[in-house]
Amino acid sequence: MFEKATIVKRDVFYSEETMIQLLSLILLACSLFASAQPKRVVTVATGEYPPYTGKQLANDGFVNHIIRLALESQGYQVHFEYLPWKRSFQSTNLGQFDMASYWVCEPEYADSFYCSDEIYKGNLLAYFRKTTPLPKWENIYDLKKFRIGATLGYEYVPEFHKAVEQGELDVLMVTDDKHSLNMLFNDRVDLVLLSDVAMQALLIKAFTPEHATLIHASDKPFLAYTAHVLFPKSREGSLVLKNDFNKGLSQLKRSREWDRQWQRLLNAEFHPDAAIN
Repeated sequence: MFEKATIVKRDVFYSEETMIQLLSLILLACSLFASAQPKRVVTVATGEYPPYTGKQLANDGFVNHIIRLALESQGYQVHFEYLPWKRSFQSTNLGQFDMASYWVCEPEYADSFYCSDEIYKGNLLAYFRKTTPLPKWENIYDLKKFRIGATLGYEYVPEFHKAVEQGELDVLMVTDDKHSLNMLFNDRVDLVLLSDVAMQALLIKAFTPEHATLIHASDKPFLAYTAHVLFPKSREGSLVLKNDFNKGLSQLKRSREWDRQWQRLLNAEFHPDAAIN
């Protein structure tokens, strides 16, 4: 009833040009598929420390912009949540955020956090009025007779916190750097602790050029530090996220994009009135 079908086998050959076109179409399809996939949104707990971090700063400040660039290069979207510093640290430790920007990697954090590679190196300096210069000092206990203005939630050397708790240093804690510097100008404290870049940004934003001529920094850094991002061990996927961030950060440094952003920092281009770049 039915005739048996005869299958004729033919060898099909494609030219090199056709093969290249087919391969290009396959790669394009893969690229479109990948780009269509939703990117994971990473939530970052952070605080206000101009010009490094800040809601009103261009690009959220130098550090947060570096974080954004590093993660976006690895396919993530980034959202920053601005909180008081102490709360941002504690909330991240509880796993409420993917990461915390930005902190010194203290040894005692190792049980709770993975620490990123170094974002930048910095110095915390002791600023004083030129009319009442500091004597030469070797350790924080040489500053016992001075009243120090410090900011709640900031990291200082462990010896500093220990000395404060034991009442060996006279420290007045306030909520922000502007308040602290105002106290220095009004003779309520003898010195304040701030990085050189942060001090310059604060003077530009909140004070007059005349104010800048009234203070000076100690030649000896109060604290030499490296800045990092913390990833909570309480949150699943933190180790993968840390590795992805480090990869993106390394790419920024190799490509010299990190250097370009650092120069923007030195040029005060993260100031709120600066153009976003």
